[in-house]
Amino acid sequence: MPELVERLFATVKPAGGLGREYTHPEIADRAAAAGYSISPSHVWQLRHNEAKNPTIRALEALAAAFGMPLAYFFVDAAPLREDLALLAALHDPAVRDLAIRAHGLSAETIAALATFADRAREWEGIGDPDFPPQPAGSDGAARRGDDAG
Repeated sequence: MPELVERLFATVKPAGGLGREYTHPEIADRAAAAGYSISPSHVWQLRHNEAKNPTIRALEALAAAFGMPLAYFFVDAAPLREDLALLAALHDPAVRDLAIRAHGLSAETIAALATFADRAREWEGIGDPDFPPQPAGSDGAARRGDDAG
């Protein structure tokens, strides 16, 4: 369980936070805003395997705070966990706006935008994003900004 919580912290970042992780108090506040009660110390315990038998309410609070469905914490949610980086990115309205603007552009233009985004991440010091697994038969060139031909 703590590895799933840690993955949420590592993947779902505050909008405009330049890649920083949420703090435990911020997660408790986000859960409260969604109608759940969890303390920052309980968030820490869940993250560091100190809460050996988490309740459904605690998991609901974490899921709500990170904008994920409760199913994220269960075994049959593997496909959801694979798309976690994408789901997290789409929670940011600016990212959604950029994706909508880019939709329908040529593969070459998408590759140029991806290259620009990679450089911007370097300039801001936030490193490489976590990409979901590639579909069979895809080389992922446009997503990575590689020149496929």
